Amino acid sequence: MIYVDMDGVIADFFKGLEKKFRVNHWKIVPEESILALKGTNFFGTLPEFETSSDLINHVRQISNGDWGINTSPLRGDRDNSAYWKRRWLEERMWMPPVNRFIVTGRKENYATNPLDGTPNILIDDKPSNIKAWNDKGGIGIRYQANEDDLEEYLFVRLEEALNDVSYR
Repeated sequence: MIYVDMDGVIADFFKGLEKKFRVNHWKIVPEESILALKGTNFFGTLPEFETSSDLINHVRQISNGDWGINTSPLRGDRDNSAYWKRRWLEERMWMPPVNRFIVTGRKENYATNPLDGTPNILIDDKPSNIKAWNDKGGIGIRYQANEDDLEEYLFVRLEEALNDVSYR
């Protein structure tokens, strides 16, 4: 199973913050302002990256349909975040089967297949998520859509990870 994170991987969370708070760089948005996003449609308004469609199509193809979304909600806003993230995916026709749409602050709980222990793959931009995923027996690939090359970086690492999974 290949899981794709949303924010920073296919949805431009930081560009969304800049637009929402009318700032030149997301790092100047106070943390308490981000908490004000609770109960709003913020996740439904995020722009996608130029590479997002190619990433999703590639993952669908190489996984033979065994893929999903594993994304974190805004703290204290799980149901609302999930609703708007799902709508965002549905609008782009990227919504996986519902049982493979995971909204959790504990992504690492999905690091392995619960039936046979096979490692799952996670594509995520946050180093702490990758570390927790790897520590639980999964294969994490750090990818930031605004910094990393899709084909020369991510696709190569995905192929390596799939080869690694098939030999375990």
